[in-house]
Amino acid sequence: ILAIFFLFAAIIAAITMLSLMGKAKRKVSVQILRKMHKSSGFVFAGLLLVISYFCLKYWAMVGDQISTRAVLHGVLSLTLIIILILKLSIVQYYKQFLRLVPVMGMIVFVLSFVVFSTSAGFFFLRTLGARTESSDISETAQPPPQGSAEKGAALFKSKCFSCHFTDREESKQGPGLKNILKKEKLPFSKRPSSIENIKKQLKTPFLTMPSFVSLSEQEIADLIAHLKTL
Repeated sequence: ILAIFFLFAAIIAAITMLSLMGKAKRKVSVQILRKMHKSSGFVFAGLLLVISYFCLKYWAMVGDQISTRAVLHGVLSLTLIIILILKLSIVQYYKQFLRLVPVMGMIVFVLSFVVFSTSAGFFFLRTLGARTESSDISETAQPPPQGSAEKGAALFKSKCFSCHFTDREESKQGPGLKNILKKEKLPFSKRPSSIENIKKQLKTPFLTMPSFVSLSEQEIADLIAHLKTL
């Protein structure tokens, strides 16, 4: 949701900037356009800071298992922040370079769209794909795969171990998973502790947990088989 508002603020800022810089005849007064541009800019900057905080928290949680897409997203976001700071500095203090502001504004808009595409856009598409796949599977009424606790343990070590303990209930980056399926409710989300809710948690995670929508049904079954042994 934050990402959608972030992109929406970027679009408004870009449209008002183009209207101010490129139109001789305007339906809206210059004062109103400037206020809209300034307001959307503040909203954009605020959301950028909030989203950056969650991104940094996610990076700290994932550690050296961070994906290439996440690295690209981070580099683009950092570039966006630097250009935005330069743009604001020119507007406030270095007005001799004001001719560069429109170009920098468009670069900020393009980068905002790319950053959105590599994060929220990617997540939305993957979630939609997962729901479609789940619907197709349910229509064919295939029996659920049998999980292997041994394979699940190996998968857990590569995907989950950096954030979760398995031998205790204390939190690491995420909650400890000992006796996870024997509890009444899942930690953090407080959903009933069930296999279906764990599957849901993997594909549409709660809070800062990364999404594992790319896991196959067999891999999920293996993970759950491992969780049953904890």
